[in-house]
Amino acid sequence: MDPVNTLIEIAGPLLLGLACGALFRKFVYPRVLARLGPLASWVTSPANTWVLGVHLCIALGVATACHASNTVATLMWLHEHLPAPPFALTQELLHAFFLGATFFSGYYLAMFPSSGSEEEQTSGAV
Repeated sequence: MDPVNTLIEIAGPLLLGLACGALFRKFVYPRVLARLGPLASWVTSPANTWVLGVHLCIALGVATACHASNTVATLMWLHEHLPAPPFALTQELLHAFFLGATFFSGYYLAMFPSSGSEEEQTSGAV
């Protein structure tokens, strides 16, 4: 596969996820916190940041396993370790999982708080 196409294939969904996450964080997130009222402290807690980190690691793992360079090995592993699913596991399906996982990697990166004071200001405005 051409290195330029590979870069575009990875960067496209990643940048789209970063843009969607940043827009959500700027426009929707404050409204969600305002509607939560006193429960907003749960959303802005440090534990939520750790959970976001776990989700990012899962998305990166899925993206790595489903990348075009690993699809054959991933398909072999899935067929060996999982019972037969009701649908066919194909390279195209793994490519779709790769694109989704890459998008969510960018989205989760954009959702990380940039500083502790930003979270306090957002939750303090509630």
